[in-house]
Amino acid sequence: MKITILTGSNRPGRFNIQPAQWITNIAKKNTSIEVNLVDLQELNLPFLDEAMPASLNKYAHEHTKAWSKIIGESDGFVFVTPEYNHSYSAILKNAIDYLALEWNYKPVAFVSYGALVAGARAVEHLRAVAGELKMFDIREQVLFPNYWEQLDEKGQYKFTDRNNDSAEAMLNVLVFWAKQMKKGREELSKVK
Repeated sequence: MKITILTGSNRPGRFNIQPAQWITNIAKKNTSIEVNLVDLQELNLPFLDEAMPASLNKYAHEHTKAWSKIIGESDGFVFVTPEYNHSYSAILKNAIDYLALEWNYKPVAFVSYGALVAGARAVEHLRAVAGELKMFDIREQVLFPNYWEQLDEKGQYKFTDRNNDSAEAMLNVLVFWAKQMKKGREELSKVK
């Protein structure tokens, strides 16, 4: 079982990497899964440059083939997303749109942050995209409202026991569905 966690921001001085590393560390406590943190800033995919639609699974570029392998080998995902203007970031949208079949029949959970609504509107947009990609979006999520109020003098977020409990609950559901859907994908492959 492989759970892939995706960062959703490449903004200079981004907060995003803190909750991404935090949720990765919590997920790694579960020894029954492999956890992979993918920093989209480091991955540095160009703006979508494939001529063929992703649903045809005919990729021309090596960066797309490498991205396809990462996502194709994953059994579930956590998207860590900011909220920009009532939605999610361009870097996350670009990464998602590169692929199609690799996302199918896999669960996704969300960690979000922002002002008062803590990125909830970004997550609602991501849920619609997940549905189009035949992903199963789990209800449980972790939100960080007004996250800047919880930063210490060095700019580090002070995660609480409540944050940790919410993350563990979300990850437990994600892993459960990842196992169930892996079985389902195996059955689907026999039907096709």
